[in-house]
Amino acid sequence: MNKLTILCFLIFSIIAPTDATATDQTRPVIDMIIADVNGDLQGFLERMNRVEAVAHRLGLPAKLRVLQATFAGPKNGEIYLLWELPSFNAFADAETKLHQDAEFLAILDEMGAAGQSFTSELLAVEVTLE
Repeated sequence: MNKLTILCFLIFSIIAPTDATATDQTRPVIDMIIADVNGDLQGFLERMNRVEAVAHRLGLPAKLRVLQATFAGPKNGEIYLLWELPSFNAFADAETKLHQDAEFLAILDEMGAAGQSFTSELLAVEVTLE
């Protein structure tokens, strides 16, 4: 590649328009977290019910769901925690409030003591056509 081609590529990469939905802070958001429940799904579900109660007490506009993978090959049985929020801004606010809440932090400590953890997280912004 010659220098002009490289320069044009770099300039295009910097100024090229991006998909508006990638930066739209008002689109619905799903925070998907993979959980290791250490063989105690019931205990995990009970903790997540308490987490949902904390979110409700804090007035967070979040819907919590727990899903289990099925027909998923090597991921069969994997547990997913999904937070549905109305916007990325609501997600940021929820994260801040939850991680400042003593009861929420105590639940995370209980999970750790039970050998449970969150192993991976994916944040997705909805791009469904209207």
